[in-house]
Amino acid sequence: MNIWIMDNESGINLLYKAYMEMEVNEDLVSGLLTALNQLTKFEFKQGIDSVEMGGLKWVYLENKEYNLLFIAADTKNVNSNVIRGRLTAIKTSFITKYVKNKTHWEGIWKGNVEIFAPFKDLIDEYYSQWKQAESIATLAEFFDILGIFQQVLNLNFNMIQENISGVKKENILKRIEQLFYDYSIQEDVKNDLELSKISFQRYTGFNIININPAKSDLLVVEKHIIGLLNNVVKIIKEEVGYIACLNYFINEKILDYILSNISLLSELNLFQYLLKLILLK
Repeated sequence: MNIWIMDNESGINLLYKAYMEMEVNEDLVSGLLTALNQLTKFEFKQGIDSVEMGGLKWVYLENKEYNLLFIAADTKNVNSNVIRGRLTAIKTSFITKYVKNKTHWEGIWKGNVEIFAPFKDLIDEYYSQWKQAESIATLAEFFDILGIFQQVLNLNFNMIQENISGVKKENILKRIEQLFYDYSIQEDVKNDLELSKISFQRYTGFNIININPAKSDLLVVEKHIIGLLNNVVKIIKEEVGYIACLNYFINEKILDYILSNISLLSELNLFQYLLKLILLK
């Protein structure tokens, strides 16, 4: 996220704080941003609210009384309302700190932008808090994902134990043991303590819940777990046949689990994946 605070009439950049690299001069960007806002006000009788440009999402906030313009840019995957909420907090704090009233503001703002430099420290505090909140949200999502995959694997293990017997059961268990052995000797798994915690024992089942999300890469862990789950289901289908396997999935309430957790699974982009995993040949 990059932040500009500007004099809206002159286009002078009062303060610029960058958390993303931009291969352009900040003052040139400032002039372009204010000119673009003035153009839209002239043509459409109102300034810019938000716009996507140059691979980024830009949000504008004006304070007409003091001719101030606040702009934030962030990546396209960040919600505009989130950017606007953060920019509003910056705008409110800046006005509270520097603008007591119009006379006071005219007395302070005489072209010396250095007086606003200390405000960057406050932006840093805000940014640190926002990143910490994002980290907590990501960890919560990670725990949800681990819990879902652990439950689905547990249901598959119960299905093997309670519905399949004899040679077919032995073949399934041997193939899953081999699958997890092959997984454990992969270089990236051997070199990653958290990935190496993913395991299978024929008498106790699957274990992924011991992974520490704070020490893991969510995308990497999810990729490995999905790969293992895909192969576990494939092994079961190959050994007992698709129709019998589908009946087992229904009897062990694996399908019920997926359908009863549509909301959470959809939020985590897992609903369609799990449904196709169970229903497709």
